[in-house]
Amino acid sequence: MTIDTNVRLLAFETIQDIINDKAYSNIIINEVLSNNELNRADKSLFTELVYGTLKRKYTLDYFLKPFVQTKLKGWVRQLLWMSIYQYAYLDKIPEHAIIHEAVEIAKYKGGPHNGNVVNGILRNMMRSELPDFTEITDDKKRIAIEYSLPKWLVDHWVTHFGLEKTEEIAQSFLDKVSTTVRVNLTRITVDEAIRRLTDDDYIVELDKEIDTCLHISGKPIIESRLFKDGLVSIQDKSSMFVGEIMSLTEGDKVLDACSAPGGKACHIAEILNGTGHVDATDIHEHKIDLIDFNIKKLRLSNISAFEHDATEKYDKVYDKILVDAPCSGLGVLRHKPEIKYEQSQHSIQSLVEIQLEILNNVKDSVKPGGTIIYSTCTIEQMENENVIYTFLKANKDFEFDAFEHPITGEKVKTMQVLPQDFNSDGFFITRIKRKETY
Repeated sequence: MTIDTNVRLLAFETIQDIINDKAYSNIIINEVLSNNELNRADKSLFTELVYGTLKRKYTLDYFLKPFVQTKLKGWVRQLLWMSIYQYAYLDKIPEHAIIHEAVEIAKYKGGPHNGNVVNGILRNMMRSELPDFTEITDDKKRIAIEYSLPKWLVDHWVTHFGLEKTEEIAQSFLDKVSTTVRVNLTRITVDEAIRRLTDDDYIVELDKEIDTCLHISGKPIIESRLFKDGLVSIQDKSSMFVGEIMSLTEGDKVLDACSAPGGKACHIAEILNGTGHVDATDIHEHKIDLIDFNIKKLRLSNISAFEHDATEKYDKVYDKILVDAPCSGLGVLRHKPEIKYEQSQHSIQSLVEIQLEILNNVKDSVKPGGTIIYSTCTIEQMENENVIYTFLKANKDFEFDAFEHPITGEKVKTMQVLPQDFNSDGFFITRIKRKETY
């Protein structure tokens, strides 16, 4: 093994960075793939090992527990998780290869003794039966371990969604991530985008609900010329619903108050098709550069980005305001599985206070008759229904502005997208209107 280029070592060190140093999984994975010369198969294995181990951390520790007799070093336990993930969930990797690579990494990181510890545990495990989830008689505890979710979160979801739907949600977060892209209609038609992607050996499927959304498979979309040239943008389908539900009209002046990295703001600008204007703001100065990069890449002329704290007053009045609020992110666990281990009931309550503060600040910047769209990428009721009903109770000059549900066609006040609904992220969207007279 060439230890400095071995794909499993890269995966293990990345897992450590995410778990121990709180690195963002999606960002660091892209950095590692960009900075190392890996072939397509190794890139795929690296990504699978990192995401798979993170998604199933509690499950892997449950499998490991019967085979550990003494206290393990933290990094040894993490290495064993990655090895057990390969053994339990990746059929094509031989057992001897899993053991050999794990022992070599253990010896490299901590000497022969640690190599012997890893070797003994893995060999013992592979000669035995893994623990069975059916042995866990408490359904909520079983879901927490089988799908690797904090127990408090399972308790929350069972209370709100019921046991059966909670298990569906939990399973969906372990499913493969679907790649969707948004066609930039200011520069290319949907039909032309499909033709060019198909000619480039991508498998392309037009979405049923959003006419600019394409489902892509076959190879990484970031390799596509259309993506590099800004003719299509990577965006989850659930996130695209925000722009669709805003009911934008030509000439609208729009504020995206929590914009980075700018995907929704750019989508809004594309829908406006060169008319009106979008102000894309964010509290973090360094993130404005990221929004500007996307604006330039997409060649959009009716949008500008600048630093602004969404809890502080704006000096303009807008037709429509988007508050895609800072949230727990508990709807995007397919993309960022580490989030589920980091959030707590206390941290969510702190987010609720910020969400309400932002809404109460921007309300004065929407014109009478104008609308505020409130969205989050979470499925936590406290951050969603509770926030918007609390806001409306305190602000009688605002009311729900019902919109058409994309599946049922019914008029709804709020839409909670669960990850299994569209094989996409969990998302919450509602639209409220400032009354003309009050």
